[in-house]
Amino acid sequence: FRSRILSHPTKNRSTMAPVRSVLSSCLLVGCVAIKQRGEPFHGANGCKKACEPHCPQSSRVAPPCLPEAPVWPYRSHDEWSADLGERIVKAITPGPEVTEKACNGFQLYGDSAWCLKAFKNDSSDLLGLSFGIEGRDMWSESVSNQFRMPTKLFDCFYSPTKSPTLAMTVPNGQGPCKANEGGACYATHYDASRVCLGGKKEVYDGKEYTTLKEQLAGRGPFSTHVKMDIEGSEWTVLEQLLENEEDMKKIRTLDMEVHFGWFTAPEKLSLVKVSMKDRSTREVS
Repeated sequence: FRSRILSHPTKNRSTMAPVRSVLSSCLLVGCVAIKQRGEPFHGANGCKKACEPHCPQSSRVAPPCLPEAPVWPYRSHDEWSADLGERIVKAITPGPEVTEKACNGFQLYGDSAWCLKAFKNDSSDLLGLSFGIEGRDMWSESVSNQFRMPTKLFDCFYSPTKSPTLAMTVPNGQGPCKANEGGACYATHYDASRVCLGGKKEVYDGKEYTTLKEQLAGRGPFSTHVKMDIEGSEWTVLEQLLENEEDMKKIRTLDMEVHFGWFTAPEKLSLVKVSMKDRSTREVS
């Protein structure tokens, strides 16, 4: 199961808002047990998409609309799993302060929903860090072409021979351009590195890893937009970030895909024998 959440900073703190307002109930209950058999799931009664009847074909900021699952996929009921499921729903439900007016509008596309106030270019020192690229990175292309922000891209698994973006052979910092299905382009300069994000700076199985702390070194307050799609490595990275208030203050927005029950390659030996309950509790907590 994958869910994406986006952090929109206010003056003093960050507010968690969903980038998917509608989650597939089949996917959700496939990993997180809900109430007892036949009992309505969270949001089942009166569940209606806030954007109806004209919903954009993208993510949007709104309370999640989760209809009752048509089938019960378990033979048993675990209270701990039901509790974690309710906490996940609560975490992706935006607070009343997250409004289109307060954000000076939303930028909605694909898997992202941005609060435009957070992307106001009030500093020449803004930087985008994108961890997890694969073949093409629409996040970094968007912040470059729409907000004229330089970016740094990181991925140690995908080969540059299969990715013009990682090979840095696409238009790079040559001024206004419009990325489309024909190929990537960057209006502002970007750099790409064969490096992954992890819990510590190391070389593991022939792949180089960096830390978020290392990449945020020297950055000013609210100067850095961060995107993470790092296939399970995010849990250790987030734990370290929460322990470092100085680094948290440097992040202006956090756009992240989370992977429940996954773990990164360097952590495999230490986590493979950990129970699903303990792993899930760690992730949700």
